[in-house]
Formats: sequence, C-alpha cells, structure tokens
Amino acid sequence: MLQPKKNNAPAIWFSIVLTVLMILFVETRGTGRRNTNFFVNGDSDSVGAEIFLNGAHIGRINIANNSGLSGGTFSCHLKNGSHNLEVRKPGFKTLSRVLEFNGQDYLGVNLEPLEGSNGL
Repeated sequence: MLQPKKNNAPAIWFSIVLTVLMILFVETRGTGRRNTNFFVNGDSDSVGAEIFLNGAHIGRINIANNSGLSGGTFSCHLKNGSHNLEVRKPGFKTLSRVLEFNGQDYLGVNLEPLEGSNGL
C-alpha cells in the first residue's frame, strides 16, 4: 500500500514569512525620525545657522526641502530637562534660549541682523 507524502508547504511558507518579518525588523529599527522630538523652524535668513546645545555644536538649520515649510528646519532627539540652546549665524544676533524640555517641543527662529549689517 502506498503511503501519502508529507506536505512541507506549511513549514516552507512559515519560514518565508518569518524571514521577511525579520528583514523588515532589521531595516526599520535604525536611528530614524521616530526618535526626533525637538524641531526648529526658521525663515530663509536662518538657513545655515549653527545650533549649539549646552555649549556643544549639534547641527545646522538646513533648507526645508519637501517638508511643506518655507525657510529652514532642524530636528534632533533631546533628553528631558533643562537645556541652553543657542542659534548662531555670522551677521546676525545670537539667539539664546533656556529650554525646559519635556517630551517634545517646537521652536520658531527669526534671526535679527546685527546693527550695520545687511544680514549676509
């Protein structure tokens, strides 16, 4: 009498699905925007301004490409607590703020030209 062959299809499909899920997990667990909780938006004069947090340089305001915003943007991840923030650009007054940060925040930047400077 002939014995029916064992069907391996469920085990094969399970292995394929598990492999795809593992690949998706590895690809999406990197340091992306999901950790971003602090945002700076500024007018066109702010583009290129350097951002300092507690005296350390942390980035630059860049052109807001494809974000729906005009001017410039900067984003990063901050820990909760008090932070000293400075926005510096040659030809403009330094903008200084003390942030009492808790969770997520947004800061609008409007840099003022130095006296006797045209802002360039």
